[in-house]
Amino acid sequence: MTIEIIVLLTLLLILMQIFIPVTIDLLITKKLNFLYLFSSRDDAAESSLFFDRSQRALKNLFQTLPIFITLALLSIIKDIDISFLATLWLAMRFIYVPIYILGIDYVRTIVWAVSLICLIMMGISFL
Repeated sequence: MTIEIIVLLTLLLILMQIFIPVTIDLLITKKLNFLYLFSSRDDAAESSLFFDRSQRALKNLFQTLPIFITLALLSIIKDIDISFLATLWLAMRFIYVPIYILGIDYVRTIVWAVSLICLIMMGISFL
């Protein structure tokens, strides 16, 4: 898989994670309704534990995303192949989402650590 495709899939992951919280509370827990979605949301709606976890998973992605995107762009510019590590990072981020939402603590930390190690190894590839 090329680094360009991996970056595009990463953008898909972001879109997916943006819609997961609303989808959970709209369709599964029924804590949200369509009227709320079309409102200006001046009043906070009650949210589920799963909604809150999915929001935190998205915030966690945004903490490491700039590092990943920078390394991916540098790999294209410098013509250094980090596609295996980038693919592994992306796979870990996809796996991380349901594990976080379901509250599987220790596995979540291991998956997060593997993704962090991938970023570190991607950076080391430029030395």
